[in-house]
Amino acid sequence: MKRKILLTLAGLLLVTLSFAAGSPDKALPEQTMLPGSLSPYPKLPFKEMIFAPRQFLTFDTPAIVELPDGGLFAAWCRSLCWGYNGSLWGSRRPVGAKAWTEPSLIHDISRMNDKNPVLYIDRDKNLRVVWALQQNKSKWNHKDILQVKVSMDSGRTWGNSSDFGTPVGYLSRSRPIRLYNGWLVMPIYMDWDTSSFIIISKDGGLTWGKPKLIFPFLGIEPTIIQRSDLSLFALMRSGTWPRRSWEVSSGDLGRSWKNWRISDITNPGSALEMVKLRNGHVALVFNNAKRKRYNLSIALSYDDGKTWTHIKSIEDQRGHVYDYPSIIQDRYGLIHVVYCYDDQNIAHFVTNEEWIEN
Repeated sequence: MKRKILLTLAGLLLVTLSFAAGSPDKALPEQTMLPGSLSPYPKLPFKEMIFAPRQFLTFDTPAIVELPDGGLFAAWCRSLCWGYNGSLWGSRRPVGAKAWTEPSLIHDISRMNDKNPVLYIDRDKNLRVVWALQQNKSKWNHKDILQVKVSMDSGRTWGNSSDFGTPVGYLSRSRPIRLYNGWLVMPIYMDWDTSSFIIISKDGGLTWGKPKLIFPFLGIEPTIIQRSDLSLFALMRSGTWPRRSWEVSSGDLGRSWKNWRISDITNPGSALEMVKLRNGHVALVFNNAKRKRYNLSIALSYDDGKTWTHIKSIEDQRGHVYDYPSIIQDRYGLIHVVYCYDDQNIAHFVTNEEWIEN
């Protein structure tokens, strides 16, 4: 009798332990597990909104970066009316947390419009945000001026804003990339003549050089990667016929650019962004439609952006708007995308290569 009771208790213990440990999930590779804790993303793909819905407000041009401790930080613009009196806001997703922190104000000046934030970690491991400050109501006033703020505590507090050092008229959009030699290359552009440029930092993002033209008159909001042959490759937003993105490349670290041509990437005149993954593949997030922004897709290239073997929809609902995406890969191999969700929220999407491929 005692032996039967002991066997029953042992069986119950094994069942309890198996439920506590969980069963293997093919959709969750080991890289999604954070050290010492369960992944905050219960299953891939994973989607969440960064904050509760805010009525009577519009949200625009989000950016995302991985913090030195492995957490995430996102920034975006908020306004009462699109493109007017916008302010800059941000939120953290600490390591192991199940949600984002309450959004906090980064910058706001009455009657001026903050827009297009870009985030990066400088050589001192401090978080920097670069954005364009529009100095009056007109979109075509050529008065945009790039600003920068530094946070020494991963976005909890911020120092004073200062002039970024570029001439008046330039705007930011895509995050900078780090080259093999340690330089940082940041894409910028001019709205009034629809041209794309880059600026280069040789000191880890503390100071930046003069703008260099990479593509005139036909493309803005460039996104850049460094290919395996060390050349640079850029895609640009373009809403003109045939409604595909323009591409261009540089074989001398951005000093000169050539091979301008229309790419195979559909573009309805909306922002797109690439990231070079650690295994050498390239992930691209873009609006995969000719005219509207109801489809937001992620593409995968195995040949440095020459061809895009896999394309998979993140969002695809007519009558909705999903745009201005920003994409990164974190230290665990996960791919993160933030984007505007119907102009009423900022969505955060997490996945891996397997999901895109399958």
